[in-house]
Amino acid sequence: MKKVFSILIAVALLTGLFAVVNVNAEAQYVDQTDFDGNIHGQALDVIRGDGVDLYTPGQTSDYLFENSNVVHGPFQTVTMRGWIGVDDLAIKQFGYAIGDNAPVFSDDFFTTTEDAVIGAGGEYALRYEITMDVSALGEEETLLMPVVKLEDDTVLAVTFNKIKYTTKAAPVVAKPETYLLTTGSNGAAYNFNGHMSIGFRFKVPEGYKLSNFIVVQSPTWNGPNEGIGLTASIYTWTGDDYEETIDNDPIAVYEEVDHKDNSNLVITYDYIPAGEYLIELTEFTGNIGGWMAPEINEKYADMFFPYVDEEEVDTCVHVKMAVVVDDNPPEPTEVPTAKPTAEPTEVPTEAPATEAPTDVPATDVPATDVPATEAGNATENTAAATDNSGSSDTDTKENNKSNTGLVVG
Repeated sequence: MKKVFSILIAVALLTGLFAVVNVNAEAQYVDQTDFDGNIHGQALDVIRGDGVDLYTPGQTSDYLFENSNVVHGPFQTVTMRGWIGVDDLAIKQFGYAIGDNAPVFSDDFFTTTEDAVIGAGGEYALRYEITMDVSALGEEETLLMPVVKLEDDTVLAVTFNKIKYTTKAAPVVAKPETYLLTTGSNGAAYNFNGHMSIGFRFKVPEGYKLSNFIVVQSPTWNGPNEGIGLTASIYTWTGDDYEETIDNDPIAVYEEVDHKDNSNLVITYDYIPAGEYLIELTEFTGNIGGWMAPEINEKYADMFFPYVDEEEVDTCVHVKMAVVVDDNPPEPTEVPTAKPTAEPTEVPTEAPATEAPTDVPATDVPATDVPATEAGNATENTAAATDNSGSSDTDTKENNKSNTGLVVG
């Protein structure tokens, strides 16, 4: 009897244990888009794999994350470093969620908040640095996401700072060369909204094409999660005149929609080859801008010029440009070096009247008559000459048409 009772107790304990595991296995958190409170600001500054920087805005190889937000391993650990502020509710702990697993919290995830972050967002902004073990993950892309536990025990998912992890190798792509067009940061945010336009004039070097143009960690002053954006039109720079340049049609247009606070504003076009261009930002919807940099990088002083309301300025927000090698540049436009030898000649619908030769004796051939054979030959020769001239012109036009330069949009 005691044995049976012991077995029943063991079964009950195991059942209770599995019940607890099942409950904990379900991620219990509130999605950021469903949160009733106001998330005052947030950013993901650094991603590390096994302690080595993979992504730092404006510094390292962030091309891996600009568009896909996928970290390609294999790594034993992945570290995410950022900050977040929540109005009215204090943050008790930082944590993380891997896939559908329950969040993991630790007091060790708090880290020092820089003065620049506090100055930009207020004392509410708290820094986190979270290292998580990803050694058990495989090729399937798995969500890695910071979470915060608030003072009322609400667990809030920082969904706009999430990334995905896979051990699958990254696709082979041309690694961009990044030009830091500005240097440093003075911690002040600059709002584009309220201006007519913000312009960036720059050169894409020979042998390269533009990969993207980036406003680093573009703030929205804690704006809404939707509806913040702008239009970025790119023009071929014409001479030295801003107005003359934008009087032409843009060669391409990029639209940023639903921009997230302090995320990189990545302006991308299909194909922009070597040359000098102007990107003009207009049609701002809500507050959107950039962090000011003290000066323009001397290294690129001859290839980068910022503008505000069509006027060139000495300082600029923190921006960078990425270019990649252009393996298939467009063929240069060929211009005929000499005028065609044959002038265009219209083909007559009727044979022209042929005058009688003046040296034919009047007594033998009437002045009004032409020998049929000579008249026919003259007509055929005229027509042949006309055909040859017309053919030459047509060939020239076709050659010119096939040599027209590629227009890229």
